[in-house]
Amino acid sequence: MSLEEALQRRAQRIRNIADECAPLWERSKNITFEIGCGKGHYLSAYAASFPEQTCVGIDLISERVRDSRRRAQNKGAQNAFFFKAEAMEFLEAMPRDAVLEKIFIFFPDPWPKERHHRRRLMQGDFLDYIRQFSRAGARMYFRTDYAEYFEWTLNTINQNSNWEIIADNSLPFEEVSQFQRILPDFSTLVAEAV
Repeated sequence: MSLEEALQRRAQRIRNIADECAPLWERSKNITFEIGCGKGHYLSAYAASFPEQTCVGIDLISERVRDSRRRAQNKGAQNAFFFKAEAMEFLEAMPRDAVLEKIFIFFPDPWPKERHHRRRLMQGDFLDYIRQFSRAGARMYFRTDYAEYFEWTLNTINQNSNWEIIADNSLPFEEVSQFQRILPDFSTLVAEAV
């Protein structure tokens, strides 16, 4: 596949996401957003506890998205929406006036081999891009069981002028996720948009 074909496919995926999410944006452009929602354990419980918020979770695996939708329905979380999407493609598909009020990133792939570090989600460019959709004071919650990735993320955020680590690293809501059951040792950080 040529670069041009790859870019055309990516552009088509972004258009498809925008079309699929159009009814969501008509509902609300202020969202609580989870990247890598897995099977929706956290966001479904969160949405059920905060029905006034519009909650959106994305994941790369179709089966996880289906499980998330089923879990939200079982919890009566009609304000939770799940989509199959890559993070940057989803962000590019969002309307320019959409606002991310809270961002949850729990147990992302740490890409532990040094040659794969460029694939990590937590990069300066990602932080800059997601800040475009975040008002000052919006919070990003990050959790990982991989100590080196935690330090990487801490350093990446500290080097970014759009986000600031805050001392209070508690979540606005706690729900034991599937990963937390199998990975009981983890670290959490909270960054605030400046």
